[in-house]
Amino acid sequence: MPRRATYAVGMAILDTSDDSGGLVFGRHTYDPARCELRSDGGRAVALGQRAGRLLQALIEAGGRVLSRDQLLQRAWPGQDIDDGNLRVQIAALRRALADDRELIGTVAGRGYLFAGRVHADAEQEGRAGLPQPSCVPVGRTALVEDVLARCAPARLVTLAGTAGIGKTAVALAAAHRHAGEAAWVELDAVQSSAGGDAEIVAAIAAALDLPADAGGSARTLAARLGGRALLLVLDNCEHLADACSRLAETLLGACPSLALLVTSRQPLLAAGEVVVRVPALALPVAGETDAATLSECSAVQLFVQRAGDDAGDLATIGAICRRLDGVPLALELAAARVPSLGIARVAEELDDMLRLLQGGCALPRHRTLHAALDWSYVLLPADAQLALCRLARLRAWFTLDHAAAVLRHELCMYRVIDSLSELAAHSLLVVDHGSVIPRYRLLATTRAFALARQAH
Repeated sequence: MPRRATYAVGMAILDTSDDSGGLVFGRHTYDPARCELRSDGGRAVALGQRAGRLLQALIEAGGRVLSRDQLLQRAWPGQDIDDGNLRVQIAALRRALADDRELIGTVAGRGYLFAGRVHADAEQEGRAGLPQPSCVPVGRTALVEDVLARCAPARLVTLAGTAGIGKTAVALAAAHRHAGEAAWVELDAVQSSAGGDAEIVAAIAAALDLPADAGGSARTLAARLGGRALLLVLDNCEHLADACSRLAETLLGACPSLALLVTSRQPLLAAGEVVVRVPALALPVAGETDAATLSECSAVQLFVQRAGDDAGDLATIGAICRRLDGVPLALELAAARVPSLGIARVAEELDDMLRLLQGGCALPRHRTLHAALDWSYVLLPADAQLALCRLARLRAWFTLDHAAAVLRHELCMYRVIDSLSELAAHSLLVVDHGSVIPRYRLLATTRAFALARQAH
């Protein structure tokens, strides 16, 4: 019986299209980006996409047995494939591993497992100070590359987007793939902008393991950093936008080799800031039923990965993804309900999505969709809060005139315009500038939250 694996990379699904470092086990290094295996530092051997996906799935399982159906779904998503294809690819993996072929173990009547101890290569181990996982999230490879390309010339890049859109995950993947030193600062614990400047500085100093006196002021911190080449990531800045803006301008003005990557539901409005709006995941067209086409959509891919064996009918999953507008947090929370409810019932229960979409996330403010959205709502001025709740009556795209008609008894036109601007800035309103007259829309999750607020 093969020995049980110790898996030290993390259980997140890796995106095989990224440019991450390799996974090392024994004398072998596997590169998920290129589906290549290198042994004893020699020439890389191309495994092919199918075999590479199988090896990656087995590694991610961390010593758990994966069934035939699990492996077929991973290597040939949405396709009806004969068992013989699976056996051929497993045999190819074992040939590539040569004398270590027993690393791919067979458990009679159950499936296969990976029996090796895996760790990240030296490039990834040098990022020990960053949170895990280091993998590129599903469907985000091009975005991560774009963010990294912008960081060097811009020096201040803000990832903005609605609650649960995946800003933190994109920033974390970018930090792990940054060529130089990178540091991570989580600002959740700083509760308000009152005294926020000093608390942010202290948090940065602690993350960089600087002397205590470096946490005194932004200028003191800048002096400590000097010409240090560093990508500094400030995560969750929306409740500290003004303080973070002041800090960014001070640090960047004094530290020529520093770059800042910020996640926030609203821009900081700092000098030189480049705002990158994090989009939803790719969605299938309405009514799509072709399994191959559905499986190519990143929203469907994420849902299937999170739901696992219980994923079920791809056409139903595609419809669920559309209902949830491709918002990753909403998809993950919905997928977490599939094992207990089944895919059909999850689709039905989306009419009460705030009650359905809760649990399963590490961050307290993300454990329910309601909590994630409430985090944004409390930061809004009173007029924008009112407008959000009233505009939830509008189910589809609407114009400024439609919004003014709904709010005519409570807000004048200028206050309506200001409120729409606030909602858009806080990533609570989708804006379509492609038409002659700009159009607006609330995402389904945001609309459900606003209707619930209005009901109370």
